[in-house]
Amino acid sequence: MTLDTIQDLLRATISNPRAAAARLKALDLPVQTGWTAMLLVSVASAFLGFIGFMASPAQGDPGVAAMFGSPLRTALIQFSVLALTGFLAYWVGRRFGGTGTLAQALVLVAWVQVPPIALQIVQLVVMVLAPGLAPLVGIVGFALYAVLLTLFVAELHGFRSGVAVFFGILVVGFLVALVAAFLFAILIGVPQNV
Repeated sequence: MTLDTIQDLLRATISNPRAAAARLKALDLPVQTGWTAMLLVSVASAFLGFIGFMASPAQGDPGVAAMFGSPLRTALIQFSVLALTGFLAYWVGRRFGGTGTLAQALVLVAWVQVPPIALQIVQLVVMVLAPGLAPLVGIVGFALYAVLLTLFVAELHGFRSGVAVFFGILVVGFLVALVAAFLFAILIGVPQNV
C-alpha cells in the first residue's frame, strides 16, 4: 500500500465507511497483518495520549495519571482492548450468521482507529491554541469511532442494518464490562495474606 492509497482509503473511510471496509476486506490480508496493525495503532495512540497528558493540567489527577502516565501501560491496555474488540467482532458476528473472517476483523478494527488517531493530533493542536475546545474534539473522536466501528462490523459480516449492529455492540460491550467488573471485584476481595 502506497501513501496515496492510504490517503485515499482514509478519505473513503470518512465519506463512505462501508465501501472503505469492503476495500480492506478485499485485500484478504493475513491474520498477522491484523495483529501488527493493531500493535502499530496502539503504540501511536498511546504516544499521542502521553503527549496530551504531559500538556494537560490534569497531570495531577491520579486516575488520569494511572491511565496516561505510562505510554507502555497505555499501549498494552489499548492493544488488549483492540484485540478483544477484534475477536468479539468476528466471533459474535459469526454467531449471528455473519461471513467475516478473524483476519478481516482484526484489520478492520485496527483501521477504524486511524481517523480517531488523526483527531488526536488535531486535539493536541487545539489544546495549545484553544484548550477549552480540546474535550469537544475528544467527544467527536469517540463518536466517529463508534460510527465507524458499527459500519465496519456490519460490512465485515454482510449485515444490512447498521442500527442492529450498533445495539449489538452496546449489548456485548455491556456484558464484557459486567464480567470485567465481576472479576475485578473477586480479585479485590481476595485477602492479601493468602
